[in-house]
Amino acid sequence: MYISSVSSRLLLYDTNSWDLKKSYGCYDGILRDISWSDDSKYILQVNSKGIIEILSAVDHDVRSLQHIPVKDSWSASFHRDGHRNVAIGTRNGNVMIWDTKNKSITKTFPSPSQQCSVNYISYNAKNTSLAATMQNGETVIYSLVSNIPVLTVKLAHSRSISSMKFHHESRSLLGLATDEGHVLIRDILTNKDKVFFENVHASPVSDIAFSLVNRDVMLSCGYDKAMHVYDVRLQNVVTTLKTPYTLTSLAINLDYHVALGTKNGLLLVYDLRDLSNPFKVLKGHDEEVHRVAFQPIRKKGSGDISLKEDTESLSPMKLTSPVRTRTSDMFFITESPAKCNFEVSPPETDNKADSFLVMMGLDKSNNDLDDDDGNKTSEYDRKSDRHEARYRQLDAEKNISKMSTPLNSRTAENLSFPSPLIINGIDTTPLAKKTVDDERCASVSKPCVSDIDTKTFEDLKDFIKLTLADVADDNRNYFLHIMMALTKQKLYLEKQLANMNRNVNELMDNQSALLERNRQLALEIDQLKTRPNLI
Repeated sequence: MYISSVSSRLLLYDTNSWDLKKSYGCYDGILRDISWSDDSKYILQVNSKGIIEILSAVDHDVRSLQHIPVKDSWSASFHRDGHRNVAIGTRNGNVMIWDTKNKSITKTFPSPSQQCSVNYISYNAKNTSLAATMQNGETVIYSLVSNIPVLTVKLAHSRSISSMKFHHESRSLLGLATDEGHVLIRDILTNKDKVFFENVHASPVSDIAFSLVNRDVMLSCGYDKAMHVYDVRLQNVVTTLKTPYTLTSLAINLDYHVALGTKNGLLLVYDLRDLSNPFKVLKGHDEEVHRVAFQPIRKKGSGDISLKEDTESLSPMKLTSPVRTRTSDMFFITESPAKCNFEVSPPETDNKADSFLVMMGLDKSNNDLDDDDGNKTSEYDRKSDRHEARYRQLDAEKNISKMSTPLNSRTAENLSFPSPLIINGIDTTPLAKKTVDDERCASVSKPCVSDIDTKTFEDLKDFIKLTLADVADDNRNYFLHIMMALTKQKLYLEKQLANMNRNVNELMDNQSALLERNRQLALEIDQLKTRPNLI
């Protein structure tokens, strides 16, 4: 695993030995941004000129895999799931999605009314929203489902955003930091501040980060040489670290390691459990460390294709069928292959009863259309034949449903065996096509797989997953709100009950005092009654 830091060059350190392993730099000036893909395979780099570059650090040296040719690029961010989709912000305020596999722009969002550069861009945790922070202090939230801006976040106390990141788990929490020293978390569903730390830094805040270990922990660093650790749930500052250096960037990993980049080129590595002294000081840069990032843990079973494979030319066979041994794209409806297959026999003179069209009831070559006198059969006989053929067709459909279904309508052209639609030298292809059309119209409950686009099906499946995840999150939020209301009501009732108990205890004490006083008065009365007798 690596920790990456950028200044005029990109440096990669091994997090086990903390030795400098790789260095990369081919541009002048301080690099603007550096980030890792969620599958930990690639690095996304933005230089001072706005050129976006995708790098690979798997080999012995860092090498460039792809340049994104978007004019006036200014910020970029990987998708939260893999490396295929890259969000890009330009100097003119345009936001778009770049497909690293097809090397093309797949989405372009509407341009803002006021043209200004997109300084920061970030996907949310569920990849349903995209946030773009403009130079004028506004943050536009784009919906990745409807592809339109749904919200504009404006801060009343600041118009200069110095850092912006979505929470890594909650899809609606957006972290923001300002040049005035404020740090806040905005809920984009209600467009209200969930947490607001006013003037927590005495100078501009340079960077913020959310802890990957505890979702309620957030960190920030600034030019006031301080790093703060926050508890979002309790809305307070847990601890503060003072350093002798101006801090410019911040990163945290799952091992409680916190890396701080400084103005003079140092990289300070602390253990979050012991912030007394840095356990490692890396001195690889001669200029300001503009950004620092830990390589994430690689997820198992990642289905993304490597960019190395994308750069290679794919053959038509790879594009049409993932199975090289098959001559056509076929799949079975059930998990196990069907036991019965088509048996195609060579055409003979007496095999009409075994042919495909006869089984479907569509072959009329066996029927005597003319009687002995040469006259045509009656309309009633023809209707009876059609009904009987229809019954045979329904029975045949039940048998065919157990067979394999082609993925596209051209599967029959790729089959290696002779077509069963040619009987006795007669081409009955138009009649077969008509039969297939009738089957499509008649069987509403049976889906036609040949008309389903694989990509559309995958997109629909992803959309359903995201929708179900959103519904689950909404239900969880509603449940939490209900539990919070019930908890507040419980606390109120407990307080009322405590007051009632206190009042009852006071009444009981007063009653005891009254009884004692009555007893004393009774004694005094008795004494007064006995005095005359004594006289």
